[in-house]
Amino acid sequence: MKRFLSILICLSLCFAFVGCGNSDKQNQEAKELLTKVLQYKQTFTAKTSVISDKTTEQTLDKYHFQTVDNAYYSFVPAYYIFVDCDTDDIGELVILDALLYCYLVLRYDGEKVYGYNYAGIGDIKKFKADGSFEPKLKDGEQKIAFLKFDGYDFEVVEKAYMNKNENKYLIDGKTHKKDIVEKYFDDWNKNAPNANWIKIEE
Repeated sequence: MKRFLSILICLSLCFAFVGCGNSDKQNQEAKELLTKVLQYKQTFTAKTSVISDKTTEQTLDKYHFQTVDNAYYSFVPAYYIFVDCDTDDIGELVILDALLYCYLVLRYDGEKVYGYNYAGIGDIKKFKADGSFEPKLKDGEQKIAFLKFDGYDFEVVEKAYMNKNENKYLIDGKTHKKDIVEKYFDDWNKNAPNANWIKIEE
């Protein structure tokens, strides 16, 4: 029995290490491919409009889209970071445009590179090195969030939220005491390393 348990533990550890190795390999592969996007050597597929499901394959230097009022917007990359936006241990490339209008999030799923337009720099206050970020909300509201991807779509996933006007204090969707949630936000602001944006040289 002891021998059986020893073998079982060894096998479990082996599978764990293999999983970590695969994750590291996938992360490195994603970073190499996304770096090629920065160099205009790799295409990505993204929606052509923030209000349409039509997609197109583009390179970063030619990337453009239509805004909600059907205006034509040409994206000019200015700063970038590599962060894990969806907590799957595979990094994404986040690019901020020169006019500080929007973010372009690029993700490699093992088969192709997807692009996601997060329009409005005012919509995000700060990014952390772990991929979490704080959207800009109304006075009295704060949120810490990650992204969740599904094909060509994405959604903002709430990690923590507080609304002082409505006395709502949540972590992972569950209600907590005010001081606990406030401490969570305070720790996140003070202790979680900020993402280091890198300027894209012309």
